[in-house]
Amino acid sequence: MTLSREVRLARRPDGAPTMEDFALETVDLPTPSSGRFLVRNRFMSVDPYMRLPMTGQDGVHAAMDAGQTLTGAAIGVVEQSAHDGWPVGAWAVSGAHGWREAYLSDGAGLARLDALAGNPSLYVGLLGLIGVTAFGGIEGVLKPGPDDTLFVSGAAGAVGSVACQLAKRRGARVLGTTGSDDKVAWLKDELGLDEAVNYKTAGDLRPVLKAFAPGGLTMMFDNVGGETLEATIDVMKPGGHLALCGAIALYNGSNYRAGPSNFFTIIEKCLRIEGFNAGPYYPRAGEIFEFLGGLLSRGELVWRETIRDGIDAAPRAFIEMMAGANIGKMLVRF
Repeated sequence: MTLSREVRLARRPDGAPTMEDFALETVDLPTPSSGRFLVRNRFMSVDPYMRLPMTGQDGVHAAMDAGQTLTGAAIGVVEQSAHDGWPVGAWAVSGAHGWREAYLSDGAGLARLDALAGNPSLYVGLLGLIGVTAFGGIEGVLKPGPDDTLFVSGAAGAVGSVACQLAKRRGARVLGTTGSDDKVAWLKDELGLDEAVNYKTAGDLRPVLKAFAPGGLTMMFDNVGGETLEATIDVMKPGGHLALCGAIALYNGSNYRAGPSNFFTIIEKCLRIEGFNAGPYYPRAGEIFEFLGGLLSRGELVWRETIRDGIDAAPRAFIEMMAGANIGKMLVRF
């Protein structure tokens, strides 16, 4: 038997999640039977999308009930094995076995790594969901060029920070919003954005966006939704293109599916709004990871992680991430 701790949903959050919404439980994992193996996690990811199943609304991610173990991306090492294809010491990347110290598997849904290209944490970040999403939005949906003025909301987060750099690499002028002056400095000084703004102190974003793009923004990469999206729609140049990746500003409310109140402006300005997620781009994951990994190894891309230690720190890490306390990718290390 192997003891493993895991985090379960104690109750559905009412508004912003709190520690009382989560419960830490210990389970006994049996010795792996034939065709199975035990993985000990080393890193797990916390991401904004994880808030959606907690609302009780079905969508891309099924609604969760109280008592269920939370899920998410993780990378770990095979510690015990009765499976010929998964030897002890192999690395296993999972999209669903986070929020726990260890788990049993028959290999379904896992990717095996015999060698690591860099830190293992990269595989639940840049070389995982985050990288595919940022690449998909910039290289697949928007394809900005030197004539474009692009606004990235949530620019200091994991997806936003990579999206900003990919857009700059293509020659666009980029403005990003974030939630602190320290993050503003990081975006401008290290990531090379043309402008960055602390939305918490800026107030109405419309004057800021108009000052950055007097003729109107041509593009937006949106992670935030809500009032930020509405302000952007008002400042978009006619014929502009918006790529909608997330709406974290709405996730703690009663209806995260709510649309912008100025919807008719989309018609008046002939705007093109395109929603996307990582799913359609995962068939290209090998190509994407090679591209992003190459940029990172050559020093052409900045990747930053905020790390909390221990499974008991996972709920706090999630709460902090939802409140914007992280720079770059928020991870939990075991």
